[in-house]
Amino acid sequence: MRNLKSLVDNISNKLKGYATQPSAYRVFALYGAPLHHKTTIAKKLSQEFGGKYIDLLGDKLKELDPRVGLYTPADFKKDIGSWSKESASLLVIDEIEALLDTWTREEQKNLFKLLSRWRTNCIILIVTRLNLPYEELLGSERILNAG
Repeated sequence: MRNLKSLVDNISNKLKGYATQPSAYRVFALYGAPLHHKTTIAKKLSQEFGGKYIDLLGDKLKELDPRVGLYTPADFKKDIGSWSKESASLLVIDEIEALLDTWTREEQKNLFKLLSRWRTNCIILIVTRLNLPYEELLGSERILNAG
């Protein structure tokens, strides 16, 4: 668990550096393969920042059903905007694959393009195992690797 604590500390320090930056460029992706402790890291960060943690699959996806097939990246960005108002520091969105798997690869990329320069009051951390070209979509400095 020592390495996990070190990883959480490193990610935390990086996020804290962005908390004082202008409101653009505050969306991050925590990426890693299954079983790389992404959820554990995300929950620890949420606690440390006094932020809001959302398990999309468990907390929110039921609200979208049965319209999940009609739900677009722009709809999701709008919902993220509403949820981010509930936290002044950090919004963590985990288990996002349940939604992303309903979209085409292009729609998945469009979500991150929409978020890439979005102005937000809090830091937004999207936790994912989905392999997308995040460096191209968000910039390498906003990709946090869990493994």
